[in-house]
Amino acid sequence: MEALLRRPIFRVAPVALMLIALQRVAIADIRFWGVAPQIVLAFCASAGIAGGADRGAWMGFVVGLMFDLGTGSLLGQHALAYGLAGYTAGLVNVVAVDPHWWLSMLFVGLGSAVGEFTVPVVKTFVSDGGWHGERLSSILPVVAITSAVVSFAFMPLGRWSLAIRKKTWKAPAA
Repeated sequence: MEALLRRPIFRVAPVALMLIALQRVAIADIRFWGVAPQIVLAFCASAGIAGGADRGAWMGFVVGLMFDLGTGSLLGQHALAYGLAGYTAGLVNVVAVDPHWWLSMLFVGLGSAVGEFTVPVVKTFVSDGGWHGERLSSILPVVAITSAVVSFAFMPLGRWSLAIRKKTWKAPAA
């Protein structure tokens, strides 16, 4: 029973619910240049850094579905965006074995920008809103920078949620 409760889904679901509630209640009123920070998206991108592209995509998809069900938006819209954010962040994180803190921040920002860019693209394909091209130039930098800033807290949280132990390098025995 204890092994079952240590599975990632039992860790991801409560953390995601708390972050979605925080996003919708408290963070929705905070604006930087008219743009609300996307902490749930930052969490999914940070999980991609912590767990790799495949785990980041899985976690982003699950958290995105939870977000879609909680907000009443198109089912799968945020699941695709958050999954792509986690996948992108995990994919670009492969360039270094153990990247520096600033490089991980940059990758989280990039993954969040890709995920945020996906939302209007999906809305355009399903004719639920229009293209926000002129506003997207101010949305993407704010989302990327705020995601990079909060990634310090979300990378360890994503590692814990995915039940990943941090790599420890040991000297080989002589």
